[in-house]
Amino acid sequence: MHEALGLLADVFEAPAANAAMLDELRARWRDFTPEEREALTPLAQLAARRVAAVREPQTTAAPPASGQPRLGPTAAYVAERRAAGGDGTPPPPVATSPPAAAPPRAASSPAAAPPRAAAAPPQAASSPAPAAAPPQAAGPSPARFAAERPPRPPADVSPEQLLSLVGLDHFRPGQREAVQAALDGRDALVVMPTGGGKSLCYQLPALATDDLTVVISPLIALMRDQCQRLTDLGHPAVMLASGEDNQTALDQIRNGQAQVAFAAPERFASPAFRSALAARTLALFVVDEAHCVSEWGHDFRPDYLRLTTIIRELGHPPTMACTATATPKVAEEIVTRLGLRDPERVRSGFDRPNLSFDVLPFDGEGSVARKRATLVAGVEMPENRPAVVYCGTRKSTEEIAALLNAPAYHAGMPTEQRTRVQDMFMRGEVDVVVATNAFGMGVDKADVRSVWHWALPSSLEAYYQEAGRAGRDGRPGRAVLLASRSDLGRLVRFIQEAEVTVEQVASLVNRLRNQGDLELDAGVDRDRILLAVAERAGALTLSPGQGGRVHITLADRPLDRGRVAELCRAAKDRRWQSYRSIEHYADASNDRCRRRQLLDHFGDPTPVAPTGRCCDVDDPPDWLPPITVAKAKAKKAPIVEDGPPVDEDDLNALKAWRRERADGKPAYTVATDATLREVIRRRPRSSDDLLAIKGIGPSFVDKHADSLLELLAQ
Repeated sequence: MHEALGLLADVFEAPAANAAMLDELRARWRDFTPEEREALTPLAQLAARRVAAVREPQTTAAPPASGQPRLGPTAAYVAERRAAGGDGTPPPPVATSPPAAAPPRAASSPAAAPPRAAAAPPQAASSPAPAAAPPQAAGPSPARFAAERPPRPPADVSPEQLLSLVGLDHFRPGQREAVQAALDGRDALVVMPTGGGKSLCYQLPALATDDLTVVISPLIALMRDQCQRLTDLGHPAVMLASGEDNQTALDQIRNGQAQVAFAAPERFASPAFRSALAARTLALFVVDEAHCVSEWGHDFRPDYLRLTTIIRELGHPPTMACTATATPKVAEEIVTRLGLRDPERVRSGFDRPNLSFDVLPFDGEGSVARKRATLVAGVEMPENRPAVVYCGTRKSTEEIAALLNAPAYHAGMPTEQRTRVQDMFMRGEVDVVVATNAFGMGVDKADVRSVWHWALPSSLEAYYQEAGRAGRDGRPGRAVLLASRSDLGRLVRFIQEAEVTVEQVASLVNRLRNQGDLELDAGVDRDRILLAVAERAGALTLSPGQGGRVHITLADRPLDRGRVAELCRAAKDRRWQSYRSIEHYADASNDRCRRRQLLDHFGDPTPVAPTGRCCDVDDPPDWLPPITVAKAKAKKAPIVEDGPPVDEDDLNALKAWRRERADGKPAYTVATDATLREVIRRRPRSSDDLLAIKGIGPSFVDKHADSLLELLAQ
C-alpha cells in the first residue's frame, strides 16, 4: 500500500516523466485488498487525468461564454464526458484493467486519504490560473468590495457526477438538495445532525468551478481536517489560522491556485485577507456552525455578527449556512441575520438511530468514587473505544486524564501540544482523549464508539453536538452522561459570571467616548459580549481593524439604556433557558425517552426508531459491568462552626424554606448553610438586622426578607 502511494506521489509531482508508474500500479492492482483499492481509486483516477492532461496538445482554452460559470478541471472532465454521451463517471486508473468495484458508500465527506498521500498536484494545463492581482496597500474599505452580483447561471454538471469524483455513489438525506442549490447559485440553510454529512454539501460544489469557495468556521480542527483531505484528493485548498503559513495561503488565493479557502471569522479583520478575496470571483460563501450568528444559539459568538456585512460587501455571492444544532427559532434567526435570499431550506432528521443515550445519576455519599469507577470500567470496554470524555473545567480534565491514563486537551494548553494530541487521536495512536468542549467539534473521526460527559454541558444543544461525535460511521455508538446534581452549581456560576448589566455597558461606552474612535483587542469573552450588546443597542458599530483588532465607531447619540436593559435581560433569560433544558434532560426522575426529548427540543416530530438500544429509560443500561467501590477509611473532618451549634430542627426548617425559594436552582444561590446558621443565632427581626449578617446583601433582602422574617416570627 505504501509503495502504491509512493508511485502516485511521483506521478503527481511529474505527470509526464512518471506516467509509466501508472502501468506499474495497474500490474499490482489485483494484489490489493478491496479496502485498499477503495482508498486508492480516487487518487489513481486523478493521477490518470493529470497524465492525460499533460499529454494533450497545449491549446489556449476559449473563455466561457458571457455569464456562464467556468468549470474546474475535475468538473470540466465530467462535463466533457456528458457532452460525449458518457455518464460522467471517472475512468479507472487504466482503462484496460479497471479496479474491482468498491462496496456502496454513503456520502458524508470525501474518502479519507491514506497515511502518506500524494502532494497536491499543480493545476491542470487546460485550466490556467488567472493572473495575480496587482499589489494593494490595504484591503478594500468596508461596503466597497463589490456591487451585488446577479445570480450565477447553473453549472452544467449534476450533483451525482460530482459525487463520483470523491469515490462515493449515493447521497445522504438532504445532501443532494443542498449541492444542487449551490450549483444553481442559490442561498441555502442546511440543518443536519452531527455526522449527517454537512461538509459534502459545500465541498462538492467547490469542485464544479475554478472560482473560489470560502468556508468560515470557528473550528480550527474541522478546517485542518477538511483542508488536508481535499488537498490529498488533489483539490487545491488552503487554510488561514494562527500558526499556519498564511502568506502562502494568501498567495494561492490571489493567483487562483486555491479552489477552497478555510478561515475563521476573525480573519476578516485582516486587510490582506480581504484584499486576496477581492482578487477572486466567489462561487460560494459558506458559514459553518451558523448557529454562532444567533443570539438564541448555544454557542453565540459576536464575531459572527460581522458576517452579514461581509457577505454584503462581497456582493452577496451564493451563501450556504450550515449547522448541526439549530432549533426552529435559531434557524429563522440565521436566515434573517445573514440576509439569505429565498434560501433552499434543507433540514434532515435530527435522529441518530445508531446511537444510544444513557443518563447515569450519581448523588449522595460516595457518589464521586462510584462515578469514577463507572467511567473507568466503561471506557476500558473494547467496544467503547475510541472514546472522547468531556469535562467541564480544565482542572477536572487534567484529573480525569490522569485517572484514565489518557492525554488531556483544553484551551489552556499550548497550540502545538493540542495539535499533537488531536493528531495522535486521529491516527489511532491513542484511543481515548479527555477534553473540554475545545476539542472534537468538527473533528472528522468516524469510528468514535462512545462519548462520555463527566460533567453537564451548558445546554442541550451543546450536549447533542458533542454526543454526536460518536458513531459517525453508522455503526453503534454510545452517548453516556454521568449526571450529578452538584454540576448544576457550576453551570449557575457560569451564568452569573457571564451576566452583563446596563451599568457595565454604559461604563464601556463612556470610556470609549472619552477616548474617541479607536481599535481594541476584544479577545476577552466579557468584553466581546459588552461590545455586542452595545452594538445591538445602536451605541456603536464594529468593523475589522488592523492586526486582528476590532475598530469601534461610536454613534452620535445618547445610549438607549432601555434597549440595553432589554438586551441584557434577553441574554440572561437565554442562559437560564439553556440551563433548564439540560437540567430536565439529566434529571434521574425524568421518565421520558431521552431520544424523544432530544428530537422534541429540535422540533423534529419523527417517531423514534433506534437501530439498537435506545436509552436508559426504555432499555436499562445492563451493558455496564458490575461496579465495586472500596469504602473510604478516612474520617470526615469535623465541621468548623463560626459560632455555637444551632438546633438541627431549626436548621432543617430553614433548609426547607431555602429549597422552596430556590425554585429549582441550586440551594446555595439563595443562602449558604453558614448563613442559615447565623440567621438562627441572631434571630433578625428586620431587614436592617438581616443586612448585618455575613452573606446577606440587598439583593437577598429584596427577594427573600419578607418570607424569611415571617418564618422566623412563627
